[in-house]
Amino acid sequence: MKKSQEQLKAEAILEQHSNNIIEGVPPTFEGVPPTFTLDKKTPEEAAIINFRKQLKVYEAEILPRLLSNHGISPEQFGQTVISEVKKSDKLLKAFMVNPASMYASILFAAEIGLIPSSDIGEFFLIAKNLKQPNGTYKNTVTPQIGYKGIVNILLRSGDVTKVHTEVVYEGDLFEPTYGLEPTLVHVPNFDNPRLAANIKFAYAVAKKKNGEYQFEILTRNEIEAIKGMSKYENELYFNDKKDPKRWMLRKAALIQLSKMLDKDYHSKKAIQIHQILEGGGYLSIDKDNNVKTIENSTINHKIKGMSNVLQNLSDED
Repeated sequence: MKKSQEQLKAEAILEQHSNNIIEGVPPTFEGVPPTFTLDKKTPEEAAIINFRKQLKVYEAEILPRLLSNHGISPEQFGQTVISEVKKSDKLLKAFMVNPASMYASILFAAEIGLIPSSDIGEFFLIAKNLKQPNGTYKNTVTPQIGYKGIVNILLRSGDVTKVHTEVVYEGDLFEPTYGLEPTLVHVPNFDNPRLAANIKFAYAVAKKKNGEYQFEILTRNEIEAIKGMSKYENELYFNDKKDPKRWMLRKAALIQLSKMLDKDYHSKKAIQIHQILEGGGYLSIDKDNNVKTIENSTINHKIKGMSNVLQNLSDED
């Protein structure tokens, strides 16, 4: 049966309506204006879109060079960073206020070969309200290397084959000896309460390729002093509820040990920047992709000339 003009027109309208729904376009009918529009973006949505676009530029030009030695694809790195930002309102707002701090932080992560992800636990992006050079305070993205990240970069450095950290409590047998052949004996006493109030020491041990062991011990007073040197309040130290496995204390001992170990460029840079950030600095970036520290000395390299600078810095120590 031949369809009338009215039927053909109705079918055309319905078909367009269906196509619009599939394509994400608000449906419209003749004489009836749409009651909503999908084109309007919130500031947060617009920020994510712009962030994604900038990461695409990095994925094409900068990230491949930074990640080439670490076995991480630029696409994987970029998608993980976007997911990390989208799931944290504080982090997204800090990016919107201070985008340079975000870009500098993720380029630093790529340079040392760690993926910014709270799920992986190697490298964290933290939103903080920091004092700027002009005296004002501003939401800022700051990078933080986690315990797993420190272990990762030390094992990748080439000289270390194994890392172990532990905390000593009152009642434990603990007998370190120094001299030409240092030794360390630790026998835990699990019958005593393993509470923060009973912590006496934290230590880190590294096994080298030549079979030798090297260790570093921190007393409770030394840990308290390290905590006090940071400009940021960290509630994880000696916290039975939030850090029952004492990762902050283990990390403190591990960082002190790392200073005495042979390290490759990336390990040196990670420890260097960690100390700067703990002292109140943060990272930023200029129009030429120079990553730099604020309130401290400038990180003197350009991303675009990375290969030559890496060689120069690795030869310094």
